[in-house]
Amino acid sequence: MHKSWGNAIDFDEAAERMGVDVMRWMFAKARPEDNILFGWHAADEARRELLVLWNVYAFFATYARLAGWTPERTGTPAVADRPALDRWILSRAAGTAAVVEDRLRDVDAVGATRALSEFMDGLSTWYLRLSRRRFSRSDDPADQAAAFATLHEALVATIRMLAPILPFATDAMYQNLVVAVDPAAPDSVHLTPFPTGDLAGHRDAGLEAAMATVQRAVDLARTLRSTARLKTRQPLAQAWIALPDRGLAVGEKLLRLMADEINVKSVTVIADGSELVERRVKPLLPKIGKRLGAAIPAVMAAARDGAVTFEADGSVTLGGVTLAPDEVEIQATPRPGTAVAHDDGLVVVIDTELTPALRAEGDARDLQRAIQDLRRDAGLDLDERIELWVDGADAALSPHLADVAADTLADLVTGPIPVDADAQATAEVGAGSVRIALRRKSGGR
Repeated sequence: MHKSWGNAIDFDEAAERMGVDVMRWMFAKARPEDNILFGWHAADEARRELLVLWNVYAFFATYARLAGWTPERTGTPAVADRPALDRWILSRAAGTAAVVEDRLRDVDAVGATRALSEFMDGLSTWYLRLSRRRFSRSDDPADQAAAFATLHEALVATIRMLAPILPFATDAMYQNLVVAVDPAAPDSVHLTPFPTGDLAGHRDAGLEAAMATVQRAVDLARTLRSTARLKTRQPLAQAWIALPDRGLAVGEKLLRLMADEINVKSVTVIADGSELVERRVKPLLPKIGKRLGAAIPAVMAAARDGAVTFEADGSVTLGGVTLAPDEVEIQATPRPGTAVAHDDGLVVVIDTELTPALRAEGDARDLQRAIQDLRRDAGLDLDERIELWVDGADAALSPHLADVAADTLADLVTGPIPVDADAQATAEVGAGSVRIALRRKSGGR
């Protein structure tokens, strides 16, 4: 068995070889009863969509090679013992495989590609983004092995699902993901069965429902951050969520995942939004007028007086009349120092007040990002160590420099910036400008 992964070739180079697959994807997504769009814009949109999958594949190949991970490695936890995020993406793969097989059997290429697009987007923008640190800087070998094994399984399942639509790109990835590390495997992805049966045991509908709620909450929190002009890298103290379904289980691990994603110290589930916001109900007359008739005045009076009962399913009771979630508009007013958003019974509140300590953490993250950009501009390899100089950090930022150095593979050097540094730049942080410089460390890895 081979002990290393082949290089994942550049997507632009691959696209030249596999341009027919881009065309196949573009046409598979087109509804046959509509006019089929053809041209540079449509082809480029298809190319960008496939680039999402290719980037996940290239990420895996790069970091698996750096870590020396192969599927035969011992110590990988069973799927049931892996983190919720791992179990979720494999459950999503199982559900997607079932949908795609059903749609392909019904000769519904549009339905199949729609399900595949949604899964690939979740694999990239949710699973991989939340797991990146586990691949490169995990302090837990078992957790790192679980992350590699999960991403490998998800990628192999994806290309097996895609194989009938993208025969050339999927076989190229299969050669590197499977054949290169397992000579006993079938020689081509087209000699493997559709993955529905292999994945069926991974399905966990409860976990998928809980994760979907967390994803909705994250989207609401991002909107609140944007409205409040709070950068994503700026840590916040607290967030609260009220769940639309009181029977939904969103455990501590998923709350921690949400906290990491929206960059807050903690997330607390509250019974409803009333602890942190004032909620008022506005009945939608165009929807309830014909149904309620003479009961309208009592309903409107109850809404004005705040005599409202919020039900667990998102409906509300006003003046003894129950209105469905789509028959009312719920208006929420946050208390000072917070921001609130709600969607179909889900309420998210964030603490918008920034202490000096939180501001310093935000500055440290901005500095870390600037150093990573400087590493990239200097052409450093991902695992190459550097010497780092930081000039101009204030007293609040200084305690964070050791952690910044650790996360950027740097040895922090005191003293003035040397004239022979490999790269220099000015980083703009909230506290002002900071000069940074780096130099390749001899013996570098």
